[in-house]
Amino acid sequence: MQRKTLFFGITALVVLAAVTAVMFFTRKPAFRSEVIDPALPAAEINMVDDHGSTFRMSDQRGKVVLLYFGFVNCPDECPLTMAHIKQALGSLGNDAQDVQVVMVSTDPVRDTPQAMNDFLSNFNPAFIGIPGKPDDLAKIYNDYGVVVLDGGETHSSYTYVIDRNGKLRLTFVPDSTSEDIAHDLKVILAEN
Repeated sequence: MQRKTLFFGITALVVLAAVTAVMFFTRKPAFRSEVIDPALPAAEINMVDDHGSTFRMSDQRGKVVLLYFGFVNCPDECPLTMAHIKQALGSLGNDAQDVQVVMVSTDPVRDTPQAMNDFLSNFNPAFIGIPGKPDDLAKIYNDYGVVVLDGGETHSSYTYVIDRNGKLRLTFVPDSTSEDIAHDLKVILAEN
């Protein structure tokens, strides 16, 4: 009788250990940002960027896109967000080449292509700025649920994360650290 009990006890422990191992090795790393579940198709953006080239969101497939809405004369939040993104990308090494940062202007009057290019180049010359006419930008704001008030100075401050397949997956809140951004980018980049 004791042998049967011992056998069943050991068997139960082995099964429990196996289940625990499977769960541990197949679990997905947790994101530190807000997850959009289910993921949504990213709305198309088709505009001329700060370099005078056509930018299409659909052309970014294969890259992870960080999409931010802000303005170049912002005294605090916009440059801080770009600095955190720059630091996060710096910690990714070669994987950073698979991430495209895009900032859509919330101040179409003052955010000229040159002003956006000068601002973004302070962080990384590969960052793309999307200036534009108020009506064209208003469509993008609407598509992404962004609120812009006070001539662009008051705006939603989330950074949207669009995966390699063009799906809107995450949003970073304004006070996300570079470590949190880098962590979530590593998880997204490892998926494909």
